[in-house]
Amino acid sequence: MNPILVDLFRNDTRESFHRGSVVAVNAAGEVIFALGDISALVFPRSAIKPIQAVPLIETGAAQHFGLTSEELALACASHNAEKAHQSVLDGWMQKIGLDDSMLACGPSLPLHQDTAHQLLREGGGAERRLHNCSGKHAGMLTLAKFLNISVHDYADYHHPTQQHWMQLLGELTGADVSAMPWDRDGCGLPALSLPLQDFARALAGFCAVQGKDGTRAVAMRKVLEVMHAYPQMVAGTDRCCTATMQAHPDLVVKTGAEGVFAAIAPTDGIAIALKIDDGATRAADAALGAVLRHLKIITDSDYRALRQWYSPDIINSQGVVVGRLAASAAWQSDV
Repeated sequence: MNPILVDLFRNDTRESFHRGSVVAVNAAGEVIFALGDISALVFPRSAIKPIQAVPLIETGAAQHFGLTSEELALACASHNAEKAHQSVLDGWMQKIGLDDSMLACGPSLPLHQDTAHQLLREGGGAERRLHNCSGKHAGMLTLAKFLNISVHDYADYHHPTQQHWMQLLGELTGADVSAMPWDRDGCGLPALSLPLQDFARALAGFCAVQGKDGTRAVAMRKVLEVMHAYPQMVAGTDRCCTATMQAHPDLVVKTGAEGVFAAIAPTDGIAIALKIDDGATRAADAALGAVLRHLKIITDSDYRALRQWYSPDIINSQGVVVGRLAASAAWQSDV
């Protein structure tokens, strides 16, 4: 059984807790820290988007269509669909000569509640372009257009746009991607499962290419560059991903559904993958802060500045603080 990574206290009595696993590896893919079963299969979900975006740059598709850094950041995003996200996506789709009916992701309301409420007040509703994964889909449509292949079935497992990133994942992990269990993600694209430690090793590839030449190395560095330069595009207002990247000089983080988080610290040469067993986002945010502090990638001061995600107060309807979310005692030693 995985250890408890995050506790929730009401006053000083534990009310709930979250188990999970976390692994950190160096640029060579060697484990330097671990808690829990890091060999268990996980679905990285949207935390894999930085890897999925690499072929868009590596093939020359991004350069061919003149994609901006903001558009490339959106390709890596699980965005809020705020006005800025909508504007960037709309301009991008115009560049490739397609409309949002070609996006395979289903219609959605914005994740950002204020934006969603405004849309509904104005008589609007769910749209494909408002799906948090629409940037990733735009990237895959762009790749399909560049390769001069069908754009209608780009979401299929065997389509070349999917095989490009799957091949990259296989090369980064050394594993047989065709043997990885899979099914459709929430946005309709193939979602693969692999051991948590293998996912961390794949992320370590972004550290291994620092200072190296070659098309892939350039593409992988570009992914980190745009994500860190435009963290608001990667997530948005009141999101842990955006706030964490804004607070650190080069750290890149990416959340995934069902309690997954990925982090890449290229200067430190460390990549991190974590999974909360019960899929709770609040616990994944807290575990991210705990592992970043434990590995000294962020300082205690940084941690305190971001405590609304890493260790938030529990506030009742009267505005009274009645508890807190906190990293568990498991972080006090490597087990």
